[in-house]
Amino acid sequence: MQSTPDRRLAAIVFTDIAGFTALSAEDEEKALSLIDQQRDLLKPIVEQFNGKWLKEMGDGLLLSFISTKQAVNCAIEIQKATKSIEGLNLRIGVHQGDILEKEGDVFGDDVNIASRIEPFAAVGGVAISGKINDDISGSPEITTKFVGIPRLKGVSQEVKIYCITSHGLPETDITKITAKLEKDVKRLWFNQKFIIAAIVFLFIAVGSLFIFFPFEKEVPSVGILYMDNRGSEEDEFWAQGITEDVIIEVASAGLIRVAPMKEILEFVNSNLPLIEIAGKLRVEYLLTSSIYKKVDGFDLRAQLIEVKSGKSIYANKWSESLDKSSTIIGTLADNILKSLGVLTKLNITKHYTVNPEAYEFYLKGKYRYDKRENMEDTEIARGLFRKAIELDAKLVKARVKLGNTYVVTGDYEVALKIFEESIDIAEATENQTGKGSALVNIGIIHDNRGDYDEALKFYGQSLEISRVLGDCKMEGSTLNNIGNIHNSRSDYDEALKYYGESLEISRELSDRRMEGNTLNNIGIIHSVRSDNDEALKFFGQSLEIGRELGELRWIGMTLMNIGIIHSIRSDYNEALKFYRQSLEIGRELGERMWEGVVLNNIGTIHDDLGDYDEALNFYRQSLEICHELSNRWLEKSILNNTGTIHLNGGEYDKAFKFYEQSLEISLELSDRAGEGKSMHAFGNLYREIDEYDESVKHLLQAIDIFREIGAKQNVPVVQADLALAMIKKGDGPQEILSHAVEAEKGLSVVEQGKIKTLWSLATVYQKLRNIESSLNIEGLTVEDCGSKYRDFLEQAHREVMDQAKKIQFKKYRESFLTNVRENREVVAAWEEINQN
Repeated sequence: MQSTPDRRLAAIVFTDIAGFTALSAEDEEKALSLIDQQRDLLKPIVEQFNGKWLKEMGDGLLLSFISTKQAVNCAIEIQKATKSIEGLNLRIGVHQGDILEKEGDVFGDDVNIASRIEPFAAVGGVAISGKINDDISGSPEITTKFVGIPRLKGVSQEVKIYCITSHGLPETDITKITAKLEKDVKRLWFNQKFIIAAIVFLFIAVGSLFIFFPFEKEVPSVGILYMDNRGSEEDEFWAQGITEDVIIEVASAGLIRVAPMKEILEFVNSNLPLIEIAGKLRVEYLLTSSIYKKVDGFDLRAQLIEVKSGKSIYANKWSESLDKSSTIIGTLADNILKSLGVLTKLNITKHYTVNPEAYEFYLKGKYRYDKRENMEDTEIARGLFRKAIELDAKLVKARVKLGNTYVVTGDYEVALKIFEESIDIAEATENQTGKGSALVNIGIIHDNRGDYDEALKFYGQSLEISRVLGDCKMEGSTLNNIGNIHNSRSDYDEALKYYGESLEISRELSDRRMEGNTLNNIGIIHSVRSDNDEALKFFGQSLEIGRELGELRWIGMTLMNIGIIHSIRSDYNEALKFYRQSLEIGRELGERMWEGVVLNNIGTIHDDLGDYDEALNFYRQSLEICHELSNRWLEKSILNNTGTIHLNGGEYDKAFKFYEQSLEISLELSDRAGEGKSMHAFGNLYREIDEYDESVKHLLQAIDIFREIGAKQNVPVVQADLALAMIKKGDGPQEILSHAVEAEKGLSVVEQGKIKTLWSLATVYQKLRNIESSLNIEGLTVEDCGSKYRDFLEQAHREVMDQAKKIQFKKYRESFLTNVRENREVVAAWEEINQN
C-alpha cells in the first residue's frame, strides 16, 4: 500500500554555489571538499533558525522553515557566514508555498519555484518571491528591491521577484543574470523616458547645444525655518506666529510645495547642517530669518538659500515700525515667491490689520493655543482672540482661529456662528482667503455631524475659491474632503474621481503628506469593492510614504488597513501580525479610538476562527472604548458581530437584541451599508427560527440596499442565503433557481463569506433534487442537481482546507474546522459522500 504524501505550508530556501560546475571540471577533489565544508558550516545555522535540512542536490541545498522570518534571517546569516570562505559563493532563493514529502523525497510546484528564483540572486545575495516580500514588509530592518517577473514555464501563478538590499547584501544586477524576465512594456517605456530626460538635462546644463528645449519644470520646494527670536523670551510668540503665517501664505500662493509647520518645529534650535535639514524636509530651498523686538518696532533679517549650491538667492535686512507689524508676513512671503519665480493671484503684501495691537493679541492667542496643555489654556487663547477682534472687527484670521477652538471641543453651534460672521466680514472686505477658510470649516462641522448635503455645499464653495485664487494646497485638501463624503455615502466612483484629482495635485506639488493620505483613501475604496490586490498596492504606497516621513500614527493606521485586507483573504496569521503592530503603536500614542478599532478587528479574526469566547472578550474591550468615546459607528459593527456569535450558538433572543441595537444605530447615522448588514443578519436569524416569510423579506431588502450602494461583494452571499430561505418557505423552484444562479455568477467577487455562500448553494441544489416540480425547469434533472451539489460542496471543502492550512497554530486550526458551523457541516458532508 502506497503512503499518502505529507503536504504542509512552508518557507522554502534553495541555495546554489556559483561557479561550482567550472570548479568541478578544474579540481574535482577541491569541489567535493567545498561540499563537505558547506554542510559542516551551514547545518548548525539552519538548526539555529529551526530549519529543516530537506535535501542536498549536488552543490545545492533545499531547506524549509515554519516561518518566513526564520527563513529570511537564516538566508542572511548563511551569506554572512560564507562571505570569508573561498569558493563558497552562494546564491539563495526563498519562496513560500506547499511542499509534499513522500518516502524521503520532497517535491511540488512551490519547491520548483524556489529553485527557479535562486538564479535571480546576486552572488552572495538573496532573492525572494513576492509572497515572502509581503510577509516581511512589516520588518523595518529588512529592505528589498523589485527585480522583475520571471519567465516560469508551466507555472500558473504569477511570481514577482525581489532582492534583499539590507545587511550588506549585494543587489541583483539584471545585466549579469542569465535567467529571463518577462518583458514589461510599461517598465521599458519608463526607463527609456528616464534616459531621455537625463540627456535633456545634460544638454541644458552645457548650454551650447540648444537655444531652446521645452521641458517640464519641477515645482519649487521650500522650508521656512523657525524664526530666531533675538529679543526677550516673552516675545517668542512673534517668532512662532510670523513663521506659521508665512508658511500658510506661501503654501497658498500656487504651484509651490512648503514644508508644514509640524515638520519645521522638529528643527527648532537644531545644530544639523542646513543640507541635512533640507534633506529631511525634502526641499530645495531654506529660508532662515530672525526678529528682534524693540520698543518702537522690529529689526529683521532673512536669507533664502539654494541648499545644493549654498548660494543665497535672496537676502534682506530691514526694520519695521510697530504700526506695520502685520506687513512683515507679506514682505517675507512676497520676496520668497518672487525669488523662486512663483506666480500668484493672491494679494500677498496686503495688511492683515491696521491695528498693530490687534495683530499682537492674535499672535499671542495663537501661540497660547498651540502650546495649550489644558482647557484653561484654551480659554485664555479664546480671550486673546476676542481681544484682537474687539480692537479690529475686520481681522478675519482671528475670528477663524477662534472658531477652530470651538470645533475641537465639539461646540459646533458657537463655532458656526463665528464662521458665519467671518464670511460676512470677509465678503465686505474682499478677503477671499479668509472666506474660503471659514467655508471649509463649516463644511467640516456638517461632515462631522453626518449632514453630507450641507457639507458638500460648503466644500464646493471653498473649492471654487481655492481655484480662483490658485491655492493648490487648499484645493487638494478640499477635494479629499469631498471624496471622503462620497466614500461615506458608498458612492465609490465619485469618491475615486475626487481622490484622483487630489492625488494629481499632491504629486504636482510633491506634497508627500497629501499624497500618502489620498493613496490610503483610494486603498479603502478598493478594499470596500473587494479589489484587494489594488487595495494592498495603494496601502503599501501609503505605508512607504508614512515611513519616509517618520509619521508613527500614519504608519500604525496603514498597518491596520493592510491587516484588514489579509483578514478578508482569511490569511489570519498575516492579519494578526499587522494588527498587533498597529495596536502597539496606537497604545504607544495613547489613541483610544484607534485601540478600540484594532481590538474589534482582532475579535473578528477570533470570530472567523471559531474561537468565540476570545472573540467576545475582544469585542467587549472594544465596546467599552466605544461607550467611553461615544463612537456610534464602531459600536454598531461590534453589536452586529456579537449578535452573529449568539446566533451561531443558538441563543436567538440575545442575537435579536444585538441586531436590533445595531440596526437602530445604522438608521440613526443614515449608514446604508450598516443597514444592509443588519437586514442580512435578521434574514438569517428569522430563517433559523422558522419564520421564513420574514427571512425572505429581510434578505430581499438587504439585496436592494447592497445593489443601491454598489457593494457587489455582498449581493451573492445574500442571494445564496435567500435561495435557501425560499426553499424552506416553499416558494416556486423557478424563483429559487434564479437567485441561486445569480449567486453563482457573482462568486468571483466574494472573499469574505465564500465558504458559507458555497455551502448554501450546495444545500439549495441538494434540496432542489428532492422537489419533483423543480426538475422541469430549464431542463434541470436529478443528475444535474446532484452534480451541482457535489461541485459546490467540493469547492466549499477546498476553501475550508485551504484556509485551514494557512492557520499556524493547531488549536485555532481545530477550532476553525469544528466550531464554525458551516465549516463543520462542509467537512462532514464531504466525508459522507466520499464514504458512500
